[in-house]
Amino acid sequence: MGLAINEAATKYFRETPVALNGILSSALTAMQTNTSALKVVSQNISNLNTANYARREVNLSALGAAGIPSGVTIEDVTRVTNQYLTQECLAASSSSSQYDTASSFYDQINALLGSPGDGNSLTSKISDVLGKLASAQLSTNVGSSQASIVSSLKSLTSSVSTISSSLDNMATQADSQLATTVTGASTLIKQIYDYNNLIKAATLQGNTDTAYLDQRDTALKNLSADMDIRVTPQSDGTVQVTTTDGIGLVGTGSYSVLSYKPGTGTGYGTISVQDTNGNTGQPIGTVQSLDSHLTAGSMRGLIDLRDTTIAGIQNELGSLAKGMANAFNEIHNESSAYPPPTELTGHNTGLLASDSLGFTGKSEFVLTNSSGVKQHTIDFNFDNSPPSLSVDGGAASTFTATVGGFATALNGALSGLGGGGSASFANGVLSVDGGSYGVVVGDPDSTHPSSRGGAGLSQFFGLNDVLTTSVPSLSNTGMSASDALGLAANGQIKFTVKNPNGSVATSAAVTITTGMTVGQAITAINTSLGGYASVSLDANGAMTTTVNTNYPGYSLQVTDDSTARGTTGISVSDLFGLGANAISRLSSGFTVNADIASSSSRLALARPNLSPTATQIVGSGDSTGLQALQALASKEVSFDKVANLGAQTTSLQNYAAALYQDIATQSANNTTAKTTQDDRLTEAQARLSNNSGVNLDEELANMIIYQRAYSAGARLLTTVNQLYDSLLSIQ
Repeated sequence: MGLAINEAATKYFRETPVALNGILSSALTAMQTNTSALKVVSQNISNLNTANYARREVNLSALGAAGIPSGVTIEDVTRVTNQYLTQECLAASSSSSQYDTASSFYDQINALLGSPGDGNSLTSKISDVLGKLASAQLSTNVGSSQASIVSSLKSLTSSVSTISSSLDNMATQADSQLATTVTGASTLIKQIYDYNNLIKAATLQGNTDTAYLDQRDTALKNLSADMDIRVTPQSDGTVQVTTTDGIGLVGTGSYSVLSYKPGTGTGYGTISVQDTNGNTGQPIGTVQSLDSHLTAGSMRGLIDLRDTTIAGIQNELGSLAKGMANAFNEIHNESSAYPPPTELTGHNTGLLASDSLGFTGKSEFVLTNSSGVKQHTIDFNFDNSPPSLSVDGGAASTFTATVGGFATALNGALSGLGGGGSASFANGVLSVDGGSYGVVVGDPDSTHPSSRGGAGLSQFFGLNDVLTTSVPSLSNTGMSASDALGLAANGQIKFTVKNPNGSVATSAAVTITTGMTVGQAITAINTSLGGYASVSLDANGAMTTTVNTNYPGYSLQVTDDSTARGTTGISVSDLFGLGANAISRLSSGFTVNADIASSSSRLALARPNLSPTATQIVGSGDSTGLQALQALASKEVSFDKVANLGAQTTSLQNYAAALYQDIATQSANNTTAKTTQDDRLTEAQARLSNNSGVNLDEELANMIIYQRAYSAGARLLTTVNQLYDSLLSIQ
C-alpha cells in the first residue's frame, strides 16, 4: 500500500510542475500586461484636456504554443484617429481662420467710416456741406455763411484724406501681417518634416503611439489656420502635406520653404515656395508663386483684404473724391468771389510750356475794380489758327499755339494795362496776377465755350478750384498721340498683371525715353504687356486700360514709375491715371484750396456777367454761383466702374451711400461666412473629439477592468504558490 502511494506521488511531482508553470506564466503575464494597460489609461486620463491629444487603445493577444495558452500580452498600443474627420477639421480651420482674419479688418473699416447719419460719416458730412450751401442765401451775414461752408468743406475733405491714409495703413498692416504669417507657416512646415523623421524612427523601433504624433498634429492644425492643406498618411507613420491643388509642402525627403518680402502701396509681391532637400537644406527645382494656390486660411484672407477689399474701398473713395472735386470745381470755376481776387493760382496740370495748347472756343479775362466793375478785358479766340487775343476790343493779335505761348500772350496783355499785372506758367501751374485789379475768368460766348478735353479754360488749369487733389483729377488730359512726353530724363514704368487669385501673370519694366511721343510710349507699354492687357488714348486725351478677354478678372497695376514730365513732378502714370489703383490716389491729398481755406471770402458765390455791354461784372448781392452749388444736391455726376460699384450717373450723396452699402454688404457677407465656418469647425472638432478624444467614463471603466484583471492574475499567482507549498509538503 505504501509503495503504491509513493509511486503515485512520484508521478504527480513529475507532471504537475509543468501545468503549474503554465498557470504561473499566465498569472505573471496578466499582471505585467494589465500594469502596462493601466499606464496607458493613466496617460489618457492625464491628457484629458490636452489639445490635439488622441486617446490610446491597448490591443491584447493570447500567448501559447500548440494550442496550449500560456498568458496574455500587449500586441500594440494604437492611437485612435479618423483621417476623414481630421482632414475636415483642418479644412474647417482654414476657412474659419480666413474669415476671422477678415473680420478684424472689417471692424476697423466700419469704425473708421462711421455709420450713415451719425454725423461723422462721409454721407453726413456731404449732407452738412449741402445743408450749409442751402442755408447760406438765407443768412443775413454773408461772411459767416462763407466761413461755415468752408468749415464744412474742410471737415469733409479732411475725413476723406484721413480715411484714405488709414486705409493705406491697414493695407500695410495686412501686408506686414502676411509676411509674419508666411514666416510662421514656413517654420511649421519644417517642424512637420522633422516630426515625420522622429515618428518614422519610433515606428521602426515598435513605438506606434509616440507623443511626436500629437505634436505633429498640433503643428498641422496651426499650419491649417495659415493655409489650406491636404494631409496624406503614409505606411511608415509619416504624412505628406500639400496644398489642396497639389503643391508639395512636406514630402518624403524634402520640405518647402516659404518666403515673402513686404511691399508698398504701389505694388505688392507674391509668396514664394521653394522645395528644399531635407538632408542638405539646399533648394530643389524652381521657385513657384504660392498665392494662386491658396484658397483658404489667414494668408488667403490677408491677400484678399490687401488686394481686393481695402484696395477696392480706396478706389471707391478715390472715385468719390474725383466726382466731388470735378463737380464742385466745374461750378466754382464758372463763378467768382466778391470782390474778385487779385490773384488766381491753378493746380498742377502736369503740362509743359511746350505742349500744344489744345483749346477750342473762346475765353475771357476781365479785370475789375474792388467793386466788381469792369476795367479791362482780354479776349481769347482759340478757334482761330493760330489762336488770337484782343485787349479791350482792340485788334486781334496771334500767338504760338502752345501752353507757354498762351501764358506769354496773357502776360504781355496784363503787363500792358498798367496795373502791374502778370501771368506765368511754371512746373505745370498757371498763375495770374491782376496787380491792382481783380481777376474774373469765364467764357463770354455760351455757344463757343473754351474747352480742352471737355473742361473749360479756368477749370482745366484750376484757376478757381475750391477742392484740390494731389494728382490731376481730370481724366481727359487733352493730349494726343503725337504730343511729346517731354520727360526730364529717361524713366521706367514697372507693370504687374495679376490674376483674380493674386498670382502674377506677367511683369514688365518699360523704359520711357525723353524723345518719345505719347503714342510711342503707348506702343512700348503694350508690347511689354504681352497681350494680357493694352492701353489706348481716346479723343479727349484719356488713357484707358483694356484687359484681354482671355484673361477675365486680371488687373494691370503700376508698381513703380520713375518718369517725370519736365519739372512738374507728375509721372506719366499719374498724368494718365494708369493702373488699377490709380484712382485711389485722388483721395490721399484731397483738401480745400489753400487760398479759400485761409480766406473764406474767396469762396465764389456769384456768377459773373460777361455780356459785352455789362459794366458790373460781379455784384455784392449776386448769389447765382451759390445757387449753382446748391444744385449739386440733385445734380447727377458720372462715375466710372470702380471695384464693386458699377458705372453710374447719380448724385454725390447717392454715390457715397452706395459706397457705404457696398462695405456694409461685404462686412455682412463676411460675418455670415465666418459664422458658417466657425459652426463647421465646431461640429468637426466635436465629432473628432467623440472619435479620438478621451472619455473619462470610458477610461475609468477600462481602469476597473484592468485592475480586476490584474487582481485575478495576482490571485492566480497566490493559488499557484499555495499548490507548490502543498506539493512540497507531501512526504
